Amino acid sequence: MPEEYIIQAESRRIEKDFHELLARLTLEQRASLRAALTRNPKGSAVTHWKIKKVKSDVWQCDAPHGYRIEYTVFDIPERVILILFAGSHDDAAAFLRGKK
Repeated sequence: MPEEYIIQAESRRIEKDFHELLARLTLEQRASLRAALTRNPKGSAVTHWKIKKVKSDVWQCDAPHGYRIEYTVFDIPERVILILFAGSHDDAAAFLRGKK
């Protein structure tokens, strides 16, 4: 079985936003989301989370209640997911526009 990805935030503010997003989810949703991000961050048929590539190096996971998680996936030297953004749909759109 391949090694799982480590979830890290780009900054303390983003880490706080990510934890606030997780707090809005049920325990089952939280566990499912963490499993999807740590096992299949680029998406697969085994997860029900909508995961898509939104830029050449940025992936997006749609969370309940109109929230989004934007992140980059690193496979080398370690398997890491770097969370760039966690917040509402509107804020995610503004975040992506700013990253051009």
